[in-house]
Amino acid sequence: MAVAARDKTLAEREVTITRVFDAPRATVFRAWTDADRLARWWGPKGFTNPVCEIDARVGGAIRIHMRSPDDCVSHSASVEAGGTG
Repeated sequence: MAVAARDKTLAEREVTITRVFDAPRATVFRAWTDADRLARWWGPKGFTNPVCEIDARVGGAIRIHMRSPDDCVSHSASVEAGGTG
């Protein structure tokens, strides 16, 4: 019997993805935390991001509107839950 996601702890639902980039750490960090840079690479080829806002601080949020070549817009937003110390 499958267990619903709501019945699992946060740790059981967590996914960690690791990737090695051939670039300085500071450059990769800026690519993820600077909205202008993030908007240039986020999403599949041919898509744009007319709205891209990011607050990388603890408790911050990210909001992206990704526009497809056929003008469909996908909205996404996330708020970081904050540190527990």
